[in-house]
Amino acid sequence: MKRRIFLYNAVVVTIALIGLLLVSGLVIRRVSDYYMQRPPVVDGSAEQAQTVLEDWTADPTSWKDLDRQLQRLDYALHVSLNGGEIYSSLSPIQSDLLRQLPPGSVWPTGEPAAVWMGAALVVGVRSGPYDILTMSEPDVPKFFGRQRLQTEAVLLSVLIIGATAIVVIVLLSMLSTHFQLKHILRPVNALADAARRIEAGDYSQSVGYDGQDEFTSVCAAFEHMQRHLLLEREKNAAYEKARTDLVAGISHDLRTPLTSVKGYLKGLRDGVANTPEKQRQYLDIAYRKACDMDVLLQRLFYFSKLETGNLPLSPVSADLWRFVEGFVRDSAGELEQRGGAIRLKGVPTPHPVRIDTEQMYRVLTNLTENALRYAGSEALVLTLTLWRERDRERLRFADNGRGVPDEDLPHLFEQFWRGDQSRGGQSGEGSGLGLYIVKYIVEAHGGTITARNDGGLVFDLALPCEEDSIHA
Repeated sequence: MKRRIFLYNAVVVTIALIGLLLVSGLVIRRVSDYYMQRPPVVDGSAEQAQTVLEDWTADPTSWKDLDRQLQRLDYALHVSLNGGEIYSSLSPIQSDLLRQLPPGSVWPTGEPAAVWMGAALVVGVRSGPYDILTMSEPDVPKFFGRQRLQTEAVLLSVLIIGATAIVVIVLLSMLSTHFQLKHILRPVNALADAARRIEAGDYSQSVGYDGQDEFTSVCAAFEHMQRHLLLEREKNAAYEKARTDLVAGISHDLRTPLTSVKGYLKGLRDGVANTPEKQRQYLDIAYRKACDMDVLLQRLFYFSKLETGNLPLSPVSADLWRFVEGFVRDSAGELEQRGGAIRLKGVPTPHPVRIDTEQMYRVLTNLTENALRYAGSEALVLTLTLWRERDRERLRFADNGRGVPDEDLPHLFEQFWRGDQSRGGQSGEGSGLGLYIVKYIVEAHGGTITARNDGGLVFDLALPCEEDSIHA
């Protein structure tokens, strides 16, 4: 755009100057040729004019009579006394020619003298104190309404050419400005239209500018922003739908245990449970259902903390081996009841880390629940392998299930993502938050987590190693 503006202005100035020079030279040349090439006029009345002046007796009261005699010969009269004009019938062009005579010119007394001034013949004589001159009609062309001298004609021509050049420059500048504004405003208008479309909620149309100038990158950036906004809107819409589904699902899941609790409490109140054994059974069932509701509410509360960024972390120094060993010990009984098993591999040496034990326990719990829910293995075996790699403590969490499709691996840790799995019906499972929470907690500890297929689904965790060793 800058190059185009500079080019337009340079072309306008160059054209104007070249035009000015060409027209000025042509006009001045033609004017000069017109004046210089005019042939001398043969004046047949010159001798008669000289005779009239020679025979005239100076009389201040009879200048008009002398003027009339000379006018019959196409001559005009000019009389001066001591250099001051006292009578004149000269035309403007004749007066201009007369001023070209050298100052202090002295005319002869008695016998008139003739002087050819290129365009007219001047006959003069001194009679007494008077200088009497007569001049023929100059053969000078008319220029702007009257006859003018060559110098005056050239000067006027230059002034007219200059004025014309100014007008032409202004017109060319206006024309150039019009085209420049047209080119400049095209992308500006396109951006303004695109902004109005975005304001109206239409993200589908592109800016539609294909120029090659400074605005190209601006329009490209605008289109990139528009595509980003479209993706964000679609993502937000999906998140909102997922949130709505989550709340609706948890509300639905709360209804079932709540109904059971109310039913068993009503049975106790109405005396349906009329034996101590039945009463104890009713109370146990109501308590378990209340615990299920507490799990659901805790999950919803936990999700709220994640959304607002208010998840508290209270890291302490810990031995990762002992921590994982304790989790394996706590989970073994439940897995055995479900026909599964959990193992810990590695060297039981100190693995110092700084972690929030409660939150990290939730990580392992969520990974275990994910395996129980989706591994698809009749005899589920979970293998946890722990080792140190340079300044990182590595933990591999693997199951012997069917894994997940390779195209789904990049999405496992996305919020609300559930792939093709339908939402479970037990305790709000299948909400698409478990692995998202895992990734959030691990990264909050400065670690990383990835997923891959290797004889089942494998999660690789890496946590920063604490410098000081943990001793028993």
